[in-house]
Amino acid sequence: MENKLTKIPQGISLSLSNNLAKLYKDNATVGAENLSQELPLLKIHAAGRSTSNTLANGEEPNDGYFFYKPTREQFKEVTAHILTISRGFRAEGLEGKQDVFHQVLAGVIVNNGEMKPFMMYFTGTKLSNLWAFGKEASAYTKAKPVPIPMFALTVKLTTAKEKHSYGTSWVVQFEIVKDERGTPEIVDDEETFIFLKDSIPAVEETINSLISARTGEEDEIPLSLPRVKTTEDEEIDIEDEHIPF
Repeated sequence: MENKLTKIPQGISLSLSNNLAKLYKDNATVGAENLSQELPLLKIHAAGRSTSNTLANGEEPNDGYFFYKPTREQFKEVTAHILTISRGFRAEGLEGKQDVFHQVLAGVIVNNGEMKPFMMYFTGTKLSNLWAFGKEASAYTKAKPVPIPMFALTVKLTTAKEKHSYGTSWVVQFEIVKDERGTPEIVDDEETFIFLKDSIPAVEETINSLISARTGEEDEIPLSLPRVKTTEDEEIDIEDEHIPF
């Protein structure tokens, strides 16, 4: 079989048959899954503070908008399905602050027919809204006659600026989308339901690996410290096993 000259990046050319070229493409990441991986982080951009966030066009995101790191795009609000919320863990926070209580939320953004995976870190004043959402979602998981899994709920994420003892911070606001009767908007096709359900084990494994390996966004995380000092508000005590949902 005659080989075809196949060009790849960096100016390298390989002499491969069409079938072998296809095998190369289909198996490009086999064995290299852990190389240079980047977490699909979703952040709130805070003007003057989030200095590393840059949009794909080179501009700075709008203050208070969500910044999606993998594609470097911004969203004023996000429609999502929440796959999991991690257990609490203690870690180094912003500006080197120690003993900060963290939780990680993971889900998928629903955007123009696509589902984009994301992860968010929650600390300090940001935890209150996360816990309130957890309580509301938990009630649906116990509903009768048909309980609704958290991942099947449609959730709108927006941002708001809240005051605290150190100034102001952007926080995430959660809204479980409902119709005019108050019924939650849920996943209504089996294919999407199964896709979301089947995504959860891998997501939870990733989060647990981050915590157990003492790694955070990019840095090492020191865990298991008994006192919590939040990154942006007053010192609080939190028992890991008593997250309120």
